[in-house]
Amino acid sequence: MGVFRSVFMLAVISTAIGGSAAAQLFALPNPEQFALTEDQIRARLLGTPCTEADEGRGCFRYDGRLERELPCAFHNDDGEVEFLPTDQCYKMEPAQLYRGVWIDEFEDQQFVPEGTQTPEWPRTAVRSKGWREQFERARLKSIWINTSRVNFGAKWQRRRGRRIIEFVGRKTKFAGDHGHLGMSGHEIIVDRVISLKECPETGVCA
Repeated sequence: MGVFRSVFMLAVISTAIGGSAAAQLFALPNPEQFALTEDQIRARLLGTPCTEADEGRGCFRYDGRLERELPCAFHNDDGEVEFLPTDQCYKMEPAQLYRGVWIDEFEDQQFVPEGTQTPEWPRTAVRSKGWREQFERARLKSIWINTSRVNFGAKWQRRRGRRIIEFVGRKTKFAGDHGHLGMSGHEIIVDRVISLKECPETGVCA
């Protein structure tokens, strides 16, 4: 869940490079992206400290301290925190036909729509001029592809690489924090695959 990852990374990076720099990299989520009113309210309150009166009313006790409930989070029967699926958590665009390149790598599931290029990430030091702006442009352009609802068969499950894919799917309506460590601005859920083939070893993958 991108919300958890982005808030977690904000805490980690705050320690490493300073709170103000971390806040610029991983801002609190936009409340409008969430489908349910309750989760929009939770998002607006994320930066507000809990008080004792808030326990059980948007805050829960963990390891002796009060923590804010994250958007789309719930506690299962064992008291563990789980998250709603993407299309129940976020507002989604209507289903439509997509075609492009699926980059299937370890901890990286990216979709590059036909006619576009992969984002260019900054290669300079974090504190260098223009780094944050280029980082955010690349992150917002990145699309995490969620293929968990389709069965590709053993052939595709065992392999990594780049594939040309055509499918019917739904994309998040608003930019947010999706994919591994919240490093993608959007997520697309694949509902039905129309065609899938390997990219050629040489030449253009299109």
